[in-house]
Order: sequence, then C-alpha cells, then structure tokens
Amino acid sequence: MYRLSWPCAAFFVDLGLSLLIKVEIIHDDEANVYVATSPDLKGLVVEAETLDELEKEVRDLVPELLTLNLPKSQAKAGAQVSFSTPVPKLQLGNTG
Repeated sequence: MYRLSWPCAAFFVDLGLSLLIKVEIIHDDEANVYVATSPDLKGLVVEAETLDELEKEVRDLVPELLTLNLPKSQAKAGAQVSFSTPVPKLQLGNTG
C-alpha cells in the first residue's frame, strides 16, 4: 500500500497500486462524539456517536473526496481506509 499523501502517489496510482488513506480518530468528551480527520485526504472531517457509525460515514465519504481532490484518472484507483483507534487516557502518561 502507498499513502495518498506520500510523494509520487499519482505515479503509483497510474501503475495500478491501491492508495492507503490514514484516518485519525479522537473522542470529544465534551460533545460525546468520535471525530475522524485525515492528514492524507483534504476535507475529511466526520463525527458520529459510535465508532461503527463513524467508520460507515468515512467509508461513504472517501470516494467522493477522492473525486474532488484527485484528477479523474487517479480518482478511479482503489483506496483503503486505515483507522487509528482513540488512545485511552491511561496511556497518556497520567500518573497523578
């Protein structure tokens, strides 16, 4: 897999390789929702109450954003979405 944001991604897409799109997820405690963003795909910002809902919405939105962000020949390439799970608060070094 080759990440969409890496150099020469268009070249590898033309060769028929799939693109990997990194999706980062955080939990907004105040709003009690999960929020997904991507450093690889401009415009990807999604929120949902559950991780399952969030994953569905991201998977539905990615093809549309690829069409908007890439030339037509590149947007047809397959893309897989990789989810980074929220980091539990216990792992943030909170020892107090």
